[in-house]
Amino acid sequence: MRRAIRLTLLTLLPFCLWAQTLTRMVAQFPVIVEGDTLSMPFSGGFNGPVPQFLDWDDDGFLDLFITDGDGRIQHYETDGSTPDFFTLMTRSFNDLIIGFWFRFIDYDLDGDHDLIFSSAFPVAGGAYACVVYENVDGTLTLRTESLLDDQGRVLSVGSVVIPTIADIDGDDWPDLFIGSVAGTVTKYRNLGMRDNLPLFQFQTNTFQNIMLVWSPGRGRLHGASALEFFDIDADGDKDLFWGDLYQPGLFFLENIGDSEVPVILDSLVEVEYPPQSPLKTAGFNVPRFSDLDGDGDSELFAGVQSGVYGTDFVNNFVYYSNKGSDTLANFVHERDNFLKVLDLGSASVPVFADIDNDGDEDLFVGNEFNDELPGLRGTVFFFRNMGDAITPVFSLEDSAVFPDLTGNNLAPTFGDLDADGDLDVVIGDWNGKIFHYENTGTAEVANFVYRGQFLEIDVGGLAHPALGDLDGDNDLDLVLGQSEGAIIYWINEGTAVQTVFEFQSEDIFSGTDLGTQSAPYLVDLDDDGDLDILIGNAAGELVFAKQENGIWSVTKTTHLPYSGPQTSPATAHLNGDAELELALGTWHGGLQLYQIDMSAAAAEFTLLPTEIGQLNTYPNPFNGRLSVSLTIPNTETLNISVWNLLGEKVGTISDGPLPAGRHRFSWETGELSSGIYFIKAESDGGTKPWHTVQKVIYLK
Repeated sequence: MRRAIRLTLLTLLPFCLWAQTLTRMVAQFPVIVEGDTLSMPFSGGFNGPVPQFLDWDDDGFLDLFITDGDGRIQHYETDGSTPDFFTLMTRSFNDLIIGFWFRFIDYDLDGDHDLIFSSAFPVAGGAYACVVYENVDGTLTLRTESLLDDQGRVLSVGSVVIPTIADIDGDDWPDLFIGSVAGTVTKYRNLGMRDNLPLFQFQTNTFQNIMLVWSPGRGRLHGASALEFFDIDADGDKDLFWGDLYQPGLFFLENIGDSEVPVILDSLVEVEYPPQSPLKTAGFNVPRFSDLDGDGDSELFAGVQSGVYGTDFVNNFVYYSNKGSDTLANFVHERDNFLKVLDLGSASVPVFADIDNDGDEDLFVGNEFNDELPGLRGTVFFFRNMGDAITPVFSLEDSAVFPDLTGNNLAPTFGDLDADGDLDVVIGDWNGKIFHYENTGTAEVANFVYRGQFLEIDVGGLAHPALGDLDGDNDLDLVLGQSEGAIIYWINEGTAVQTVFEFQSEDIFSGTDLGTQSAPYLVDLDDDGDLDILIGNAAGELVFAKQENGIWSVTKTTHLPYSGPQTSPATAHLNGDAELELALGTWHGGLQLYQIDMSAAAAEFTLLPTEIGQLNTYPNPFNGRLSVSLTIPNTETLNISVWNLLGEKVGTISDGPLPAGRHRFSWETGELSSGIYFIKAESDGGTKPWHTVQKVIYLK
């Protein structure tokens, strides 16, 4: 009995696999960069970290919280055994969505940490409001999404400054201080509590008459600031530290008053801090102090937001140890990558390949741009596996493997395109084009020769290629993700030795919302002998497309731990067991690594739908000749016809029995006029009647 097939009814179904099967691996495998073994290589990178240290869980050890421009708060813990070693707990603390800044503060003076942060989006009037969560027995409880001042007005902090909250007048109630682009400081006095919320009253736009702007004889001083109060000299009052958009370092303004009456004179400002080893970055530094080693004095940290001096998307969490005392600090620069994470800039794209044929996986990572290269162009990093297939050790060997490419957002994929036993490379870029490097060396010693643009392909933007035998005929096919989210497909109609790529589909999953900036990776995830597709997207999601006998079903992961926006997946067997490891690149520029429990995955895969095919038309719009293709899993009598807007049948493309598999047809319009037409495919009934329709546009 013939079975009817549903075509193009691709749906995104909840997919619970990842909740049970993904285990985060922050430091499972050593990663070496410039001779330094990274402590936390696979916790992701930073593009503009805003940190805060505090003991959140009251265990006697400091926690670290960081926001990094993606609207989430990351949480790290330490057990105190090594003061400067923190373990990533989550990249989305309490799943909060925040704006540019956050601050844990005990606003109700009950001894625990409450939370205030800027709204992610402007409220009425265009203001960025203050959102307030109260800590109730260790649980953050929303109190308001728009904090009002004592006059009932929305308390707006702005979207380009990072304020601070501190008690500098000795009344125990922490006040609010906001820098301005004019180089002044606005103060809101804390009046106490009203309706379980902090009550702030506007006091002045010119706190202490501070005005750090350019003027003759004053040097290059300016506003747009990140503020922090801290008693650096242990004299009982809080001094002011200032990171500025237009300065590469920190300003220091000593409080020469006392704990109740501050006296801070901008004429005494130190424009380079610390004096022993001044901070020098791309600018807009967020200063923070914390006594990590418990010796009674505090270390200095700076999160670099990047100002007018360039872009620091790597080495942007600066750490100074304190070799002095609580009354006389002596800061010594230790490193610019405090957590010692693997950070390769922004928009990292990983891919594994055994490039030296030694039986283990090496690692390549493309990125958006490398600020060490002229022109801020993208690059591909190469990490050779200096270990083996069971105990890999990834060592950075080359930071620009393919120097001929000058574009951004480089996305590499490897495959033996000429069947000569070594791996060739195809690389996508920001402009939507892909480029070919032929390996003229050997399987053991690669020698990549640039061959120019590949197949003259241009998909509009953010081309993300993947090579693999998608149709099971023992040669490499090509799929491409792109900026709008389509998965475009070229089938190899040649051989493994002589490739002949023929366009197959402008979107394999047409009509299915995969998100934007699709990043496909081909892998047999369910171990059934054919390739499936993992797809990352701009929202930080993963989509899983399962293939069974040439038919696709699509599910979106709903339990992937938040890893950051613009996910780009890659998989490999890294430690000799039966489980796959999943590496995720993101906008933050680092990598995150998860182990997949394949036995649990196999059980979940049986829940996926399998009776789904696809109907594709190309080109669309077309002129005179239209190519139509579809895939069916079983023998079926199929009618494919053409209809106009009046509901009239104007042509027949195919009518009769077809065997299981992929079929292509060509239709010529003849004397038809330009306009909109519909391609309709329908079965003869069987046990499950079906039909599907695709709109096309004919332009003479």
